[in-house]
Amino acid sequence: MHARLALMVLLGSAALAAGASASAAGAASASPCAPAVTAINGRRAIAYCGPATVVIALGGRTYRFRNGLCYRSATAGGVQLSVGTLVQGAGGNAGRPFVALLIAKSPSESEAFEADSGGRQLFGESVIALGGNLLTKGTFTGVLGGAFSGSWDCHGELASGP
Repeated sequence: MHARLALMVLLGSAALAAGASASAAGAASASPCAPAVTAINGRRAIAYCGPATVVIALGGRTYRFRNGLCYRSATAGGVQLSVGTLVQGAGGNAGRPFVALLIAKSPSESEAFEADSGGRQLFGESVIALGGNLLTKGTFTGVLGGAFSGSWDCHGELASGP
């Protein structure tokens, strides 16, 4: 497992443990949900939930991801989005849709860790250039690692993370 993907899994696991969340304005609010840890095809899986969405345009097609969490990460210095179901170590993510993004404050780089849809990986780790509001929503374009673009929207929910 790549070091950055391992960080994403670590942050996702911390989000499972974190019961508190904060809105974009910084006020405390109830967490929208708790991700479920299950097994799919004998592999550990984290099924994220919540209002976060990501849309990716790649190769003339549009991929829509929903049921995700956004959480602030002091460790990563930004906002981590995990949308869909991550099946660890499964080819094509065991057919489950999943995307993970790190929206970082400058001078750190924002990254797309991976995106899976229809049983295949759309892209792996890639640096992305941002547009829009850092915490709640915006747009991105792949800079290194692939020609794609997209948008994210936390819908005002930001859970606390490590």
